[in-house]
Amino acid sequence: MSDQAKPKVLVVDDEPELRELLADALSGMHLQVQAAASGKEAQDMARRQRPDILVTDLRLGDCTGLEVIDRLRVELGDIPAVVITGAQDPQSFCEASRRKPVELMTKPLDLPRLKDTIQRELANLSKARKALGRACRLRRLARQVNKERKTAQRQLSSTCADLTEAYRDLSVQLEAQQVSVRYQQELLEAKTDDDVFRAMFKTFVHNSGPLSGVALVCDESAELQIAGRFGVPSPDTLAFCKALAGPHVESALRDPQISLSDAGEQAQAFDESIRRYLVGVTTLAIPLLPTEGEMIGLVVLYRKGEQPFLNEDLALAELLAPPTALAVRRND
Repeated sequence: MSDQAKPKVLVVDDEPELRELLADALSGMHLQVQAAASGKEAQDMARRQRPDILVTDLRLGDCTGLEVIDRLRVELGDIPAVVITGAQDPQSFCEASRRKPVELMTKPLDLPRLKDTIQRELANLSKARKALGRACRLRRLARQVNKERKTAQRQLSSTCADLTEAYRDLSVQLEAQQVSVRYQQELLEAKTDDDVFRAMFKTFVHNSGPLSGVALVCDESAELQIAGRFGVPSPDTLAFCKALAGPHVESALRDPQISLSDAGEQAQAFDESIRRYLVGVTTLAIPLLPTEGEMIGLVVLYRKGEQPFLNEDLALAELLAPPTALAVRRND
């Protein structure tokens, strides 16, 4: 065993003969032994190389062995100690006992007992260090396992969220496809523009809720004229529908895009005759373009104070507009 691997014992005694006797006796136990003649020398040695166990005489030249124990424990942590004393007074024994020494031994010294005491304490220290090492490894392992568990939970949560989002998107796409298929089947049975717009209006009511609307198609002069009025429970007057559609017609001619708007907030754009009826009215304008840049009709859906149009309504309008435009073109 190399010197570095040997357990370290620091012997402190101001009597040279006893110090040398102790050092020689303990060196034969495969220990790395350092011997100090004073408390200060012991402190210096311990700072350079921390001892595993301390063997000290109670009375030293510059201090007491108890003071050496106290100083080293303050600087280096709890160090087990064997205290040797030639004094027989109870007070000395009491003071020494307060330091909780491994052993309190009296002179003349019993060397075999000292060796047994040191071996037993070093064995206990070895077991404690091994237990501490195992505990540290277990804590590291537990931290690693916990870290991996949290990582796995995050990955699982992320995967579940992705799957949920993908399922939601797929469900939306499937539902939209089913709506489109049903709607196109109804358009195949539509014989007139009125049939087409009724099918469109019915599909909106079924998927979005109660609303009203007005449909316009181009006449022979390429002017948009009202072709139908719809509403639940009944459509509004022709005059109201014409006044409501007017600004939307102008807007669609400039930019034929599906659009959502709040008519109440834009009341100044409408004819004065209907402005007082526009509070809480939201509109969804749907240009009908069978081919790009060719507008043959316009559908204006509106709600009065009910749930306003949402992005889902905009998506439904984008789904229904192309087949509606083609059905109107087919009926020309």
